[in-house]
Amino acid sequence: MKLLVFEYITGGGLAGQAIPASLAAEGRMMLQALLNDLQDIPNLQLLLPQDARCTDVNISSEIQVFRVKQTNDIQKLLPELITQADLVWPIAPESRGVLAEIAQQVKNQQKTLLLSTPDMVALCADKLATAQKLNQHKIPVVKTLALKNVTKPPHSACVIKPRDGEGCDGNQIISCPAELTPALHKLDDTRDYIIQPRMDGQTLSLSALFKHGKSWLLSCNQQHMTIKNQQFHLQACSVNVRKQSHQSYQNLLDQVATALPELWGYIGIDLIETATQDLQILEINPRLTTSYAGIRQATGVNVAQQVLALLEGEPYIKPNQDQTVKVVIP
Repeated sequence: MKLLVFEYITGGGLAGQAIPASLAAEGRMMLQALLNDLQDIPNLQLLLPQDARCTDVNISSEIQVFRVKQTNDIQKLLPELITQADLVWPIAPESRGVLAEIAQQVKNQQKTLLLSTPDMVALCADKLATAQKLNQHKIPVVKTLALKNVTKPPHSACVIKPRDGEGCDGNQIISCPAELTPALHKLDDTRDYIIQPRMDGQTLSLSALFKHGKSWLLSCNQQHMTIKNQQFHLQACSVNVRKQSHQSYQNLLDQVATALPELWGYIGIDLIETATQDLQILEINPRLTTSYAGIRQATGVNVAQQVLALLEGEPYIKPNQDQTVKVVIP
């Protein structure tokens, strides 16, 4: 069985362009964790495109590596690599439709995609559409408005975000109503942004597996944020924390699974837990997240193995260790 692993940043997605050091480091960290898990699974032959500038990944000699040069066009190379594979596991940004487009290419070649459907990936990439969908199913979600419709802040303190950005990308904190107008003047097009109230509480993420309306919690993770220049920045994740609320997290996942039955595989959900332990979802990430890099060390669970188990049935998640692992964002 041939499995193509395509991590967009280190795999040639930016061939011919500059690679931001932070993106390369984060992509490398997720890729290394995934390769480590996959190499422990028998009867898998791994195919790996690798940007010629991103060689600092520990790669087994058994992995078939395709060097991507600056002169290569990944739009032509990737379909050729997909042709050679039975399974494809993409890791890529949702913004600008990148991940959804890759998912569609895999489906077009009738290969097995280790990801949600292209339409579901596209929905999750749109923070406003995701919030509206969750609201329709009465799932708790942070109030999310299209910025173009806002004439005054919906809350005393708010956060402006790109509608299709990942994580903290491009966010801007509005500490009081008077800061809204100057903030708007910095944006090229308000139609590309949303606004949410700034919530008091713990910033968490849930790492989980999904399949056809069912969900399985892998870990709850504490996100460590800092504020610089009126922006949130994710510094680290403490993976596998807050076990006392396990059932409430699982209940929330079950609600999401029912509302979005096309979610499949590894999913990360960012949320706020208030002082009264109310949970409100911020966004859904239909791909590997940074927390993935710490799950196996924290729990002993080989998540990649359990994702592959979804192809035939249900995962068997039985942690054989229980510790908190801190994953520092490069």
